[in-house]
Amino acid sequence: MADPNTKEREMASLYVFAQALNGQEIILPDYKEYGRVKVPAERLAMVMDQGLRSIWTESKIMDGSLKAEDIFSYQYQGQVLVEYLKQRGADSKKTKWKYGRFDGDQGVKSPLPLGTSILDQIWNLFTPAQRNLFSSKKSGQKDSWNPADVYLFDGDEAAVLAGLVDLQQKTAMTENPKVFVSIVNDYLTKLFIENTLIGVSLKQATPPNKPKAKGINIVRDIDFEPPKYGQAKIIRGTNGFIHQYMLVQKKNGSLDFYGNSITFEVEVSMDGGEPLKYFWESKSPPESRPHVTEMKDMVSGGRNNTLKKANARGGSISKDLQFEPLIEEFTKQGKDSWNHNVPKSKVTNLNDANKLAADWADYYLTLKASPIITMNDAKIKDSQGRTVFDNGTREGTIKYFKELFWIDQADSKAVKLRYGMNKSPKWTRNFRGKLRGMIIMRAVVNANSAGRLGEFLTRAYYSAGKMKFRVDDLQGPFVKIQ
Repeated sequence: MADPNTKEREMASLYVFAQALNGQEIILPDYKEYGRVKVPAERLAMVMDQGLRSIWTESKIMDGSLKAEDIFSYQYQGQVLVEYLKQRGADSKKTKWKYGRFDGDQGVKSPLPLGTSILDQIWNLFTPAQRNLFSSKKSGQKDSWNPADVYLFDGDEAAVLAGLVDLQQKTAMTENPKVFVSIVNDYLTKLFIENTLIGVSLKQATPPNKPKAKGINIVRDIDFEPPKYGQAKIIRGTNGFIHQYMLVQKKNGSLDFYGNSITFEVEVSMDGGEPLKYFWESKSPPESRPHVTEMKDMVSGGRNNTLKKANARGGSISKDLQFEPLIEEFTKQGKDSWNHNVPKSKVTNLNDANKLAADWADYYLTLKASPIITMNDAKIKDSQGRTVFDNGTREGTIKYFKELFWIDQADSKAVKLRYGMNKSPKWTRNFRGKLRGMIIMRAVVNANSAGRLGEFLTRAYYSAGKMKFRVDDLQGPFVKIQ
């Protein structure tokens, strides 16, 4: 679910940056003490900095929208950015920065006025065809191009835009929309290297892990080298290895799947350096699209000195433009592998339903046999908790999938008669999400069998984080504070 307080979080971070770059300290409460306080008035009294109070508003502070993790993030974000800019030789320009948010202020009251909209204006230069490189939506999806939430600018806005308009005109006759986007990215990388325009992607910190700043996509194309990844492994977690619930039972008063996510932890060696460790989740969202796939870094702070998921996600993969092609490449199920044997509508023909059920039963059993898959609960329970269908045998598994297809096309009256409860209003979406979940699993299993698991998991992570994996990828430069 989208964060309803995103604009406040980002405007507050921008304010913290400006204060730090101007050598001014902000007064913050201890995040642990702040987190313990439950009385709204006491919580408000602890936020003494008037800038943060004006951005967040008293009501949002009192209702708990401003969280302890936010306080922790603000404690370090400013100094992290200052240190990063110093390393880049940009500390001498600390009072010259103009500040922008990659969506404007959206009505947020702040003591820090936005002094530039340069990144927004650059995005607005892209044609519909160029925007469609980042989303099938007509408007495009700008954070798939550049996930910067806020940015710093120290230059001649008019000159930068005039230069890009000139480049746009010179490439106007080029049919390939990637050409101009690549030129823009290379130009923005030059501006980044010159400390003229620096976009910042913000991720909420996960205490006690202090945030770090890392430049992403800041090597120009002529110097680009792809990441060097090595061996990968799936880590056994709470639910086993790669896991997806298949159990159907009473949930929120209706017949539904117990859970609707694929989850697993991975580790990939990275060219002799720190291994890449992250948590993968593919889930069925409330929207019409059947899956959202996102990653979260694994960080310290778990029980008994173990790693835990970071609060902030590392990003989500563009379904149409990145994820589906990746799945197609590794499942080898032909064009539109994402929808392979996934019915668009309810299957009312019994013979068709039976064939699909047999195919999916075999698909399931093949996955289940893999040592990196944990999926043992393909059963259906009625309203009293009695198991009606179980997958103890191949025949039992076929019956299980036949029943899923029957439930899918049956009306609520028939389902209630058989199971003692109505079918979930989310059944259609969740059922297809389960089938596509198995397709995702198949891609991972095939990657492992082919000795390409490291490649698959690294490509997915880089795609989610909007990091260039190949020189012709089209993500722009930014610094991530996470």
